[in-house]
Amino acid sequence: METTVQGYKVAYEKKKDILYSRMDETMIKRLREIKRKTGISVSEIIRESVRRLIQEVDETGSIQLKIK
Repeated sequence: METTVQGYKVAYEKKKDILYSRMDETMIKRLREIKRKTGISVSEIIRESVRRLIQEVDETGSIQLKIK
């Protein structure tokens, strides 16, 4: 049985808007560990994190960072 999932991306996206950010070694190492464990690209992990922060700002007007 095959399942179709609707996504938000097209099959190929032309990369026209690129933004670079600086990170320390620890952040890069953790992102690569997550990638290795999940198979999700580092850039997709970062994009999803930013989407969630933007959504929070849109909904609440502020950002609340939590450490668990």
